[in-house]
This record gives sequence, C-alpha cells and structure tokens, in this order.
Amino acid sequence: MEYDAACWDPYRLEHIKTLEKIQKRALKCCRKNSPLKWDTLTDRRKRIRLCALFKTYRALILSLSRCVRLSGKLGYVGQSGMLDTLYLNVLPRHLWAPHSVRSQQNMVPTSGEMPRTHIGPKPKAVLKKWDTNDMIKAITSVREKKMGWRKAVKLYNVPQTTLQRSVNNNMSPEECVKLKIGRKTVLPAELEKQLVEFLVEMDNRFYGLTRTDVKRMAYQLAQRNNIPHPFGSNVTAGRAWFDLFIRRHKNTLTIHKPIGTSFSRANGFNREAINKFFDMLEAEYDKHSYPADRVYNVDETGLTVVQSKIPHVIGLKGKRQVGAITSAERGSLVTVICCMSAGGTFVPPMMIFPRKNWTDTLMKGAPPVAIGRCHPSGWIQTELFTEWFDHFLKKTNPTQESPVLLILDGHNSHSRNLHVIQCAREKCVTIVSIPPHTSHKTQPLDKSFMGTLKTYYSEYIRQWLRHQNRPLGPYDVAEIFGKAYLQCQTASIASKGFLETGIFPCDRTVFGDSDFIASTPPLTSQSAEDPLLSSDESRSAVHNSVIEMNSATASTSQATSAVVITPSTSNVSQPRTDLHQPSEVDLREDGCSKSANSDSPKACVSPKDIMPVPQLKKKTSNRGRKPGSSAVITSSPYKAKLEQSLVKAKERIAVKPKLAKNKPNKGNKINKSKSCKRRLMLDQETDEESTPSNISSGESEMDLPVGETAPTEDDATCIFCGNAFSTDVRGELWIQCLVCEMWSHSECAGSETEHYICDFCK
Repeated sequence: MEYDAACWDPYRLEHIKTLEKIQKRALKCCRKNSPLKWDTLTDRRKRIRLCALFKTYRALILSLSRCVRLSGKLGYVGQSGMLDTLYLNVLPRHLWAPHSVRSQQNMVPTSGEMPRTHIGPKPKAVLKKWDTNDMIKAITSVREKKMGWRKAVKLYNVPQTTLQRSVNNNMSPEECVKLKIGRKTVLPAELEKQLVEFLVEMDNRFYGLTRTDVKRMAYQLAQRNNIPHPFGSNVTAGRAWFDLFIRRHKNTLTIHKPIGTSFSRANGFNREAINKFFDMLEAEYDKHSYPADRVYNVDETGLTVVQSKIPHVIGLKGKRQVGAITSAERGSLVTVICCMSAGGTFVPPMMIFPRKNWTDTLMKGAPPVAIGRCHPSGWIQTELFTEWFDHFLKKTNPTQESPVLLILDGHNSHSRNLHVIQCAREKCVTIVSIPPHTSHKTQPLDKSFMGTLKTYYSEYIRQWLRHQNRPLGPYDVAEIFGKAYLQCQTASIASKGFLETGIFPCDRTVFGDSDFIASTPPLTSQSAEDPLLSSDESRSAVHNSVIEMNSATASTSQATSAVVITPSTSNVSQPRTDLHQPSEVDLREDGCSKSANSDSPKACVSPKDIMPVPQLKKKTSNRGRKPGSSAVITSSPYKAKLEQSLVKAKERIAVKPKLAKNKPNKGNKINKSKSCKRRLMLDQETDEESTPSNISSGESEMDLPVGETAPTEDDATCIFCGNAFSTDVRGELWIQCLVCEMWSHSECAGSETEHYICDFCK
C-alpha cells in the first residue's frame, strides 16, 4: 500500500481513513501487544512524493520507462515522460539502484550514453534532408503530369509540402531547389552582394565604413531603389538588420579596429615599387645564394621612460576615468638600433642617449655585448650609424666565401653614408634598401619584433613602478630595455618577420592584389575586368530582383510613409561624407524612377552611386624632392650618383655666406628662436593654400629640448634624412613634432594633418 501511493494517492477523507483502518488491522495481526508508533500512510506517501520529485529534478535517479534485458545484463531506456519517474516507487529497489560500482557498470544504456541534463542552446533542426536530384525529378514529373504529387512523394521520398510549394512556383526546378528557406531579406541578394563588395573595397583602400555608415547606406539603397523596408523614418537601418547582415556574410565581413595609415604609405606601397625591390632581391640571391643566417635586417626605434602601451586593469564598475601611474608626462627619447637575421641570430643592439657627455652608468643592465653612444638629440646620425656598422662587421665577420646581405630602409644616415658604402664593398657586404614608405609591410623588424619589444618594455616599466615606488630615470632605461630585449630575442620571432615580408625565402606572392588596392586608382564602370565594380549585368540583375520584390509586396503598404528628406547638392564624382536621405532631385539624377515596373537598368542605384570610391591625390607639381626608390646601395652606379650629389651639396654650401649662430642661454632655460622659413623655388611663386600651425611659415617659434643649442635663424636639420634646411633648393615643407619639437621634411614624416607626432614619439 505504501508503494502503491505513486499510482493511487487518494485525496478524499473517507478514502484516506479506509486505508488507515487497513494498516491498523494489519499491525494488530502482526503485533497484538506492541503500541502503534509508525507514521501514518498519509505522511509516508507525502515523503515518498517529495523524495521522488527532488531526485528526479537533480537527476540523481534513473527514470525507467520499462526494464529490459540486453545480452544477460540489465538495461534501461532514457526518460520518455513525466510518469516514468513514478515507476521508481513501484519497482523493487534492487532493479534500478545498483549496490556497487560493478553493478552500476553492468547497466548498459540502450541510447549509447548516460542521460544528463542538457545545458546550452538546443541543436538546430537539419533542414532539406531530401536529395536534390530526387526533388528535381519529382517537380519535373508533377509539372509534366506524369504522376500526381502523392505518388511522387512516395516514389522519390521527398516532403509533401515542399513539393507542392515548388510545383506551384514559376521558377525552374533547379532554382526551386536552391531557394533559401526563411524570411526574405530587405535588400535583394544581388544588391547585398554589391554592398559587401563595396565594403571590402573601401576597407582595402583605408576608407572603411562604420556601423552607422553601413546602416545609413542600407536605408538609402532601399529608399532610392523603391524597396519596401521596415526601417521607419530614422534615416538609418536598425541594429537588428545590421546584426543579421553581418551574420549572413560572416565568412567575408567582420568588425575590427583599423590602424592609422598615412597618405605616403598608402601611395608608396604600390605594385611597381614592390616588383622592383623583389627583382633586385632575386638578382642578389642568384649571385651569392645567401643562407638564412647571412641575411640581416637593421632598423631603429625610440624608447622613453613613459610606457607606450598600458594594459586593461580591474577596477570599480561605473568609474568613468581610470588612471595608471607613469614616470612623467613625456620623457626624453632613447634610440635603439636592432638587427636580426632570418636564421634567428641577433646582433647586440646599440643605444643612443640624448646627452652630450657619456658615462658608463647609462648602460647598467643593458643586454650583453650591447654598445652605447650619446648625442644631444638622441636620434640616429651618420657618424653613429658608421660606428654601428663597424660593430656589425665584428659580430658577423663577412668574408668572400661567406658574404652578408643587409636589408635596411632609405634613411639618410643609411643610404647617403659614403663611408659605410665603401666599407661594405670592401668587407663583402651587400646593402639593399627597401622602397620608401613601405616599412610597415617590407621591414621584418617592424613586422614581428618591434611591436613585441614595445609590449614587453611597457610591461616591465609598469612592474618597475609598482615595486620601486619612484619615477623611472634615464639611468634605468637600459635595465628595463635589457629585460624586454632578452624576452623577445627568439629565433621564431626573427624567422617569422622575414617569412611574412617575403624576404627569406624570397617570395613576392606574399602580397596579394588586395594589398595594392589602396595605391591603385578605382576603375570606371565600363571596365569589366574589375570584379569589385558593378557592371551593367549586375545592375540589371539587381533591377529585376527589385521588381520582383516590389511586385510581391504590391498589396502591402510601405513601412515608411513619411520620410524626412534633406536636399543634397554635392556632385556625384565627389565622395559623400554624410549618408542622409537624398532629395527628389538626386533620385532623378541617379536614374531612380518611382515606378517599380521600369525595365531600364539605370533604375538601380548601387552603393558606389551613393558614395563613390575616393581617390588618393597624386603630386602634380615638381616642387620638393624627387620620389625615392629601392636600390642596391653598394652597387657602383649608386655610389657614383651619391658622390656627385655630395659634391654639388658642398659647392652650394661653400657659395653661401657663413651664418651667425645664436649663443645658448645660461642655465637650464629653454632656448627659443625663430623657426626655419620655407624656401620657394621661384621668388614670384606663391602658395595660396594655408599651412598648418606646426609647419614652418616664418612666424612661429620652436621650443628646443633642454640641453640642446638653438639652431640658426635660417637653418635646421631633418630628423629623418639629416638634410639641413640651408641645402634645400626645391622649396620643401617642414613640419614640427608636437612631442619632441624637432623638425623634419613633411614628405619624410609622411604627415598630412595639422597635429603631427613622429614615429619615434608614438
């Protein structure tokens, strides 16, 4: 009667009393003289129900639907319903509760796995389980009236509803099979394809669109193509549409944070310059067959006492401003020259401190066998690079049987250093310079080593400030740099840099067509060779899909009846920075017709009609320096041209009168003098364009760092190429760094904005 409580639990009082009488009679028969101390059947039934419910909820017991025998062993079937849990109270305990581990192992599940509580999203149902060929045959047979749809369903084993829907459709059987299941998208498939290609092209040209731009673009495409849409009157698509759009094209599109790239780098990295560089590189490999440990790359970087990268920290939720301790607002710059080979070997670095007098205390804790020098500016100079090259020759020991190939950038201290060129020719060292403004892709050190070094250096500064509890000084830079340098001085990092740039092994195919899109002008719509541009066929395809969508929704009214229209007078050839709703005049200019039944392919508006692909402006005047190129610096033709240019420069300087120099002020006061004036190639030529405030115009003043003498009133030195302003005869623009306040050519710096910070101070 206690076990039967799971099957029949009375709730009427008369039935409960009847059961209690039966239990009392049974106890009197068993034990006549003993008092009744057992619980009533009602309480025991309640306790059983609660225990069974708790155990079932916690999955502590197995819910048996039936007990079966599998090859002599007791098996069970998974949970099939809510009533199965009640059978636990009916079956004897030894049938479903194993008494030991061995008896529990004898329980063989028929489903192949133990029943567990499912955590996580439910698996999606698999659609279109039918065979494609069978469905095509079934549709064809029913349409040709060879058989009915019921017979086709049994013969070809296809779903009945799918077959009926496909038969009643006007499309071909192949198109019916490929038809996607679900709600239709707002924009047609062809128009979405054009939008995806447009986004990819804009990203490759460094003009990537944001979330808001894409949503505004989608709204304009729907509005100007007369496509019904549920976007409302917000002049932008909704967040749900954007999320679903990214999900539909997740194999092509993603959201990422771009890295700032200057105009000079965007224009400099072109196919002609890269092919010329690899032609020279392949010719040098054919001459000497350099192994991996004889191909080196050298580059400089700047370090300060202020960490450049600050990691995320744990703090109070809701706090808006979170600070991290630094040694100073901005520190003095220390230049480090690093060199590594494709085989994983490293040449000990050279550190250049911004000082006049040298002391060995500056190199405390520096990497082993590293050398140190000092200069008032802290930048690399021609004579300092000559000293590093002598240090490089001692460590690599090149010979005629084992020559060395050195890859470097076109800095003036490298490419216009006659002493280094002569010494390299004598010591069997071939020097090849990379194309200008391409170091972000062709410099192995910039590709794999410098970023890792800055990350470790910033982390060690953060740890040092936490433990030392004092600001980082110039005498502590070498120690911090030594720890970071040894941490990232690995063969895998070195070989990875040469592999990604295609220098070793020599492979120019590492750069695809997408890498050169930014420097390639966009083609016109008449060109059918560019797959990214929309052609007349794609326009007509989009137009047909728009007509089908409009005809399918002709009975329904548009979701947006009132739209705020902003007139636009911008020319189509110029890129639009705002993506607001166009006016009726723009709709007529772009060929959009309010009639959805127009058969002209001009009725379709593509993304490039709304926002044309911008083009980078090329230099048209002959002012300034001539564009540089990659070259074999140790070759005889290059050396002859360099000698001639140096002789001409000395003649120009000798003709000019000697300029008077300003005396430095006493003490540690900051010296100020008038900035260098921009020299014009012709006296009558004027520049109507306004120049930024930090570009020299003859009126501004330049603050010099502490400890550096003031330059002359009409002379300055470029921090990149090392050329003096007095030798400039082509009227180049000069620009000043906002951090270190040093001057450089605008073309050397590659800055097109008013606020400029040099690469060493970033």
